[in-house]
Amino acid sequence: MTKEFIQIQFRKEIINGLLFLPDTEEPAPLVLHLNGMPGFEPEKEETRLARFFTSKNYAYFAFDYVGVRQSTGLFEYIYSQENINLVLSKLVHHPRIDPSRIGLLGESFGGAMALCHTSRDDRIRCLAIRSPVYDTEEIPKMKIFDGLVQLWRANKQMRFPRINLKRSFLFQSRHYNPMKQAIHLQCPIRIITGDKDEIIPVEKIEKLYSKIPERIDKEMKIVPGANHKFSKRKDFEIMKNYFSQFFDHCL
Repeated sequence: MTKEFIQIQFRKEIINGLLFLPDTEEPAPLVLHLNGMPGFEPEKEETRLARFFTSKNYAYFAFDYVGVRQSTGLFEYIYSQENINLVLSKLVHHPRIDPSRIGLLGESFGGAMALCHTSRDDRIRCLAIRSPVYDTEEIPKMKIFDGLVQLWRANKQMRFPRINLKRSFLFQSRHYNPMKQAIHLQCPIRIITGDKDEIIPVEKIEKLYSKIPERIDKEMKIVPGANHKFSKRKDFEIMKNYFSQFFDHCL
């Protein structure tokens, strides 16, 4: 496995990412990882998922959205969607990547972002999401929203503009809401969640799943005992292998 640090300009800001490449000469299929808020640093993805996927001859890319950690600027939900499009447009021209074989892997809030993006981008061949946020318009209405914002600011991993975040997030999320975009999906999708998710109830994700058209290849797996982050080793391995088999089939 080899690594490439990649910087992508977004307006006046810089998106920082890390590309993990398999030890093969031919162009490889790409698994593009989308973080939650804020999720894991790209460097931590090496031991978490990248080594596993590159050992199976996939390229794997992880990055921080604008306003998160080492990427410059301020975070806004609508900009994160533009970041995804820009990242893909950069990677499809990489000589070691096969642009016809791209899969998205989104976790938590990244699952919502991945679904919304895929519904509008026919470059994506398949979509795998873990414990996805099911309805982004509900997030700013939740009692815990203000506490989450304080937490994000306190840990200094995310930077926000000095605006009314609740009002801004509600407005922006209307344009990128998985509950509204699920009906537009055209590619195969797999969703995995745990029945002990302390943040997003299973029945809410099942409601999202029901919005996905029956005509496409879709499946949802509920893992007994798994929490939101799949933090137990056995649960994480179940998730990893579930998505790996899916990508092997589609890519």
